[in-house]
Amino acid sequence: MSPDLSYLHQIPRIHDGLDYLLANDPVFTTLGVDYKTFDWPYFGADFAGLVRIVIGQQLSTHVADLLWQRFENTMPCITPNAVMALHDDDMREFGLSSQKAGYIRGLAEAIRAGRFDPAALEHLSDEGVYEAITALKGFGRWSAEIYMMFGLARPNVWPAGDLGIQVGLQKYLGLSERPDEKRVQREGERFEPYRTAASLLLWYMKSNADINVA
Repeated sequence: MSPDLSYLHQIPRIHDGLDYLLANDPVFTTLGVDYKTFDWPYFGADFAGLVRIVIGQQLSTHVADLLWQRFENTMPCITPNAVMALHDDDMREFGLSSQKAGYIRGLAEAIRAGRFDPAALEHLSDEGVYEAITALKGFGRWSAEIYMMFGLARPNVWPAGDLGIQVGLQKYLGLSERPDEKRVQREGERFEPYRTAASLLLWYMKSNADINVA
């Protein structure tokens, strides 16, 4: 991938999916959205991207972005060695809980010990990436799926347990209640093989209060 790519929609396999859904999906065609205005980032397959995901766990996008900016601005070189040199007080100043600090240190230790290699994930299947990431302490299904989307730009990722996806799908389907994870998983089949692009559009629907599907 080119280092000049900053946003997920700039990756060809993602914008191809967006183009297809916005031209063919019966709901997404009504949005009148220009996805070039989307600001969901493309991380790239590296240690910093995984740290960013830990920081964002169980936080709103706004708060997660603020904490990440604080972390990134203070540590211009985000490497396993740099992280291992941080003290607990440093982590607290970044706004990180002791639990998240432990997860980040555990990730750094796994990389330094050769047990985990972020660069190698590029060459694994989606299932292989999922297994490698969830083997790390503190990285569950959501973390693996988000990294596959924003770190690896995989085109068919579907984070069914994500609240934003559930709310967006509620709008998409015109439901009175938010669908549970099992239904979201099932409904995701309609968007294959472009489920990453569909996720961006559902997040867009969730974040815009004036969008309602009759």
